[in-house]
Amino acid sequence: MGHPPPVLTPQVFLQMELKSQEYLGHLQQYVAQVATYQQLTSEKEWLHNQLLLQTQVMDHLQQQAESKAVAKIACQELWKTQECLEAVSQQNRQPQAQLSLMALPGESTRECSQEEERGPGGRGNC
Repeated sequence: MGHPPPVLTPQVFLQMELKSQEYLGHLQQYVAQVATYQQLTSEKEWLHNQLLLQTQVMDHLQQQAESKAVAKIACQELWKTQECLEAVSQQNRQPQAQLSLMALPGESTRECSQEEERGPGGRGNC
């Protein structure tokens, strides 16, 4: 029942050697592709991390720019308010100067008549 083992002729041996070399070449290509894939995966992760960092930096810079814009507007409004206060102060100086010129030495700038001093009910309004 048993068959005798096949005889390895030089031609069969050569065919097996060629197939073995072909298989080895495919295996080496596969290993090289796996290594390339792993390298690309590592680079992809690194690039992804760099993108996250750059996004955080851009967000921070945008927040700073917005803060500076708000501060600039607030500063401009402060200057406008200060200019308005200066203008009002200038306008008040002239009537104050006129009042001080009208007052006699030793008297206050507000003069009350005797009737204003008495007022209703005998009390003064001054």
